[in-house]
Amino acid sequence: MSAISIQSSDRTWSADAPRVFRIGREAACDIVAEDPTVSRQHAEIRALGDGWEVVDLDSSHGTWINGQRVARAALDNTTAITFGAQGGGLALTVTVAELVGGLLGGPMGAPAAPGTTPAAPGAPYAPQPPPPYVPGPPGAPVPPPGDRPYAGPPAYQPPPMLARTIVSGPGAVRPGLGGGLGGGPGLLVRRRGGTDLRFGTQAPVRIGRDPSFEVVADDAAVSRLHAVVEPRPDGWWWVDRSTSGSYVDGERVTTFKITEPVEILLGHPTAGLEVEVVPVVAAGQASAAIVKKKRRRTLSIVGAAVAALVLLSGGITAAVVLSGEGDPAPVATQGGLSDADLARAKAAAVFLIAVDDTGTPTHSGSGSIISEDGLILTNAHVAQPSAPGQGASDTPDPDFLLVSLTSPEDDKPATATFRAEPIVTDGYLDLSVLQIVADADGNPIDGPAMNLPAPLPIGDSADLRTGDEITALGYPSIGNVTASLDRPLTVTRGVVSTFQADEVIGTERGLIDSDVRLGSGNSGGPSINDDGELIGINTAVITAGSSDAGAITQGSALIRPVDLAAEVLRIAEEGGDPSYVSPYVEDLPVVEDAPADAGFESAGWVRDGEQGDCAGQSSVEQPQILSVAPGETVYAEYVVSGLADGTPIGVTLYSLDGATQLGSLQDTWSFGPEAVCIYVPFEVPPGEPGMNGTFVVGADGQAVVDNPLAFQ
Repeated sequence: MSAISIQSSDRTWSADAPRVFRIGREAACDIVAEDPTVSRQHAEIRALGDGWEVVDLDSSHGTWINGQRVARAALDNTTAITFGAQGGGLALTVTVAELVGGLLGGPMGAPAAPGTTPAAPGAPYAPQPPPPYVPGPPGAPVPPPGDRPYAGPPAYQPPPMLARTIVSGPGAVRPGLGGGLGGGPGLLVRRRGGTDLRFGTQAPVRIGRDPSFEVVADDAAVSRLHAVVEPRPDGWWWVDRSTSGSYVDGERVTTFKITEPVEILLGHPTAGLEVEVVPVVAAGQASAAIVKKKRRRTLSIVGAAVAALVLLSGGITAAVVLSGEGDPAPVATQGGLSDADLARAKAAAVFLIAVDDTGTPTHSGSGSIISEDGLILTNAHVAQPSAPGQGASDTPDPDFLLVSLTSPEDDKPATATFRAEPIVTDGYLDLSVLQIVADADGNPIDGPAMNLPAPLPIGDSADLRTGDEITALGYPSIGNVTASLDRPLTVTRGVVSTFQADEVIGTERGLIDSDVRLGSGNSGGPSINDDGELIGINTAVITAGSSDAGAITQGSALIRPVDLAAEVLRIAEEGGDPSYVSPYVEDLPVVEDAPADAGFESAGWVRDGEQGDCAGQSSVEQPQILSVAPGETVYAEYVVSGLADGTPIGVTLYSLDGATQLGSLQDTWSFGPEAVCIYVPFEVPPGEPGMNGTFVVGADGQAVVDNPLAFQ
């Protein structure tokens, strides 16, 4: 492996093992530039086989070598590179040489290589680029290649594509390319039901929507350049390049070595585009890996998992991260669902934004217009989080909810038009009916002046059978993660997988379990049958590997059957009852608040991919400090012991000074009384110096431990 030294005007970076240096304006980059012509994530310098290369990440002002803009170039000897506008930007000098005897460029004690400046003891290595070769006038003698001053490498040209490959469906097969220059294993990329794609080790395998890539993932949830599978001397490595993330077993991963077949979801932890990446190894090694994987899966089924039921309301600033980013592909009408029925359902679906008494948006969800006079059906955890039966939460009820109507143009954000208030809520069933009471500015409005779309007709969920197709509508953050108050409608399609019983209600159809894709923000949105009728309310997802469902591949969507909403719909039609309490609350097990001997310990915060050890610590007196970037996913960790199953729990996220609530998650403890490490993902909010994850217990949301984090 060649060693590398990267020199700026005031700093040096170096490595003698495979790694990636990301360059850009974002604080999370390895080499941070302040010049405005440098993109936020501009380029990467990374290992390639035994050498190194620079790769431009589709930057605005380009990456330049010897006055030539390059998308990708191999690096050798000493190279001057400009990132951003020529004459400005960020200038770096990169030197690549064999690492011999502990020094870059020569054996121990040997003189420095020509064209470099020896460093003083302890000083950073400072290579000086030789002058570029300038050809003489026509007819002048040309020096032999060995005597010419180095003028920089030619632009790297990847191997020509032998066939266009599409992950999202049947496509042409890219033939195997042999053992590769590195002599390591080949690579197999497959999608269930699709074509297997085989690669050698001559070059990285790029995955994304760009049609020029080796693997084209034709799905809007996938980034243009989503990931690169890199051939390194020690094997294949997955390197995520997306904003929406890559997920293995429900956990976001950034860089990891591929040692065995692994299923990766692109863009979403439960509803992303699934690909399987397989290192092609000897048969004996593959058999051993399969046995090891089976054992691990058995343990994950038997042992208590941390991932559990999660609600689908979306945060406005820094909510619990329940979904990836990128827009799901539109779903074409199939089966019996006509274009007209789908259009009616799309028009009746609304985007809901909860606003507190200070005028600050707190969270979001979806809903359905169900009457001409402005009734909207949604989830209780969107409309009234404090409703009895909702579990532990100190999330305040919204002062009102903004109602945004679906745009008639696909992919256009909804527009805030009305204000609504809950008039009846069943906390246990997680259902609520809103009444539109004013326009978006607060001016009272009712009746025909609303000019609402046609209401969504109510169907009969008792008619559903496993295998029936359903279509879900709503406003998840995957529809447009950069827009907190404006999102386009998304439409996804799946089937009824099974039904989940509810002993408290006394029904075998407490929830519809489906493979339809849902994300954070889908809460309260409609699921419709092929007649275009409302048959369920999108409520939650079970993440992969949850203790409730065992080890599952992608998780599943949970949809409340509309038949269970009959009572709240009847009360709403009669004018509502804000004092209504779910009749099932009195049948819930009586669970005491946290016992005196229960233990709650703050275990600090970790980056994505590091969660699960609970090895850190943080306190109000000494908050943990972590270098992060806005939008980055970090995990709050806690060690909890002595809690009885059924105890309401939650984590509420506050600003570091405690003045602002940024997000929350509530659930029910189901991991037994033994000490358990739990971790909760949150997204780093912009404009905040830090945040504090407060663990709460009991029906009243008693705060038991703080977990502060200061941003660096």
